[in-house]
Amino acid sequence: MKAARRILDSVVGAACCLILALMIVVLAWQVFSRYALNTPSTFSEEILRYGMIWSSFLGAAYACSRGTHMAVGLVRDMAKGRLAYLLHLLVPISFLIFSVTVLIVGGLRAMDIASGQYSAVLQIPMVWVYAAMPVGGAFMVVYSILNLLERLFETREEADPLEKAMASGD
Repeated sequence: MKAARRILDSVVGAACCLILALMIVVLAWQVFSRYALNTPSTFSEEILRYGMIWSSFLGAAYACSRGTHMAVGLVRDMAKGRLAYLLHLLVPISFLIFSVTVLIVGGLRAMDIASGQYSAVLQIPMVWVYAAMPVGGAFMVVYSILNLLERLFETREEADPLEKAMASGD
């Protein structure tokens, strides 16, 4: 399971990094073309918008893997014994249900609705934009299953305190 998690983390993390790097280059071009050339770029806004959509869904899947997603831990931290164990299992189960019903099923439905649409400037099929939902959802399903199995067999390594603090903004 650790090897599968490492491979998935590498793929999702690399994709997030590539999208972010592309967004930085496009944003720099947008600023340069607007202020230095005095002719604003027409395509950069769409690329940045779609890059943000993809990075959000892939980033959410990566956060699901690391256990750094937003959570209210008050009840879970106060619980003891079997209740604490069950509440620990509730998180990956909730992510699994949400990922399948909302992101995968809803995302596939959105892709179906957008199948004949094209973006205004780039003229790319909007299906590619909406594909971020089921792709991110599929990664979240795999991560949730891994998290659930690791919690059932008590091999889950929690995120270190620094990583959790950075994710919560503390």
